[in-house]
Amino acid sequence: MKFSLFATCALVFFSAAVKADDTGSAIQAFCGGLELTQPTQGQSFANPQQVAVTVTRQPNDKKKVINGVDIYAVGSDGKPKYLGTPWRGTYALNSKATLTVDVTKTPNVPLPSQFVFRVWVHNEAGPDCTLYSKVFKVSSTSHSNDDIQKMQNMSQDIDRGCFAVEVVEPKLGAHLKANTIQNVQIARDSMSLIETFNGVTLYKVDLSTHKYEQVENVWTGRQNASLAFNVKDKLSFQGAGNGKGNAYFYKVQSLTIHNEICEFFSHPFYIE
Repeated sequence: MKFSLFATCALVFFSAAVKADDTGSAIQAFCGGLELTQPTQGQSFANPQQVAVTVTRQPNDKKKVINGVDIYAVGSDGKPKYLGTPWRGTYALNSKATLTVDVTKTPNVPLPSQFVFRVWVHNEAGPDCTLYSKVFKVSSTSHSNDDIQKMQNMSQDIDRGCFAVEVVEPKLGAHLKANTIQNVQIARDSMSLIETFNGVTLYKVDLSTHKYEQVENVWTGRQNASLAFNVKDKLSFQGAGNGKGNAYFYKVQSLTIHNEICEFFSHPFYIE
């Protein structure tokens, strides 16, 4: 029996879709019910050699062990950096497991700083699971006045997981034409805790008073946060092109994996 090209492509697409559904179901079956409960948001640790990590699960018949903890440092500019794996082992996870991690086991760990853990949970009969912690802080062992001040001045936005997303278009100071399509391009780092994009809003700034006001909602929805996301704006609002003395910027609304609302802003630009 001969298959048409259309039928063959349809069969391949269907098989891929079924496989993706099966993979998603397997991950849900083996990773559902897992939660990384410690460190908590913004939690401070005075001893970098004793940072507590707690994982909980809903008990079932699937055997699980924690076998690795990776660490990322988040700089004051919101850029995450992978440092290494300060903890490796085999720790049985029944309903709850608490580990003590020495973050100084990773080379060149910056202290004090804000960090995120990635915890690996191994299933004996299924796919491995990865859990991301909330952002926490670790001091240096010196506890100097300078270190204490740095700890106190660390970004609360980063504490909430609002980092590693950037509006890369429009460019700083760009001059855009009214009633033309403008791409609002959003870039997301693979280590970002942002899970979904939920809206893009255009604002206007009076350059003489520095007061700003909302112009329009460009897009509202719920988009899984990929590494790149693009929204088109027609720049056709009332008064577009008559904005001498004004600058504009976009605000991107988003949600983290820990259900924190985050906002990111473009550079200012002009509409002519």
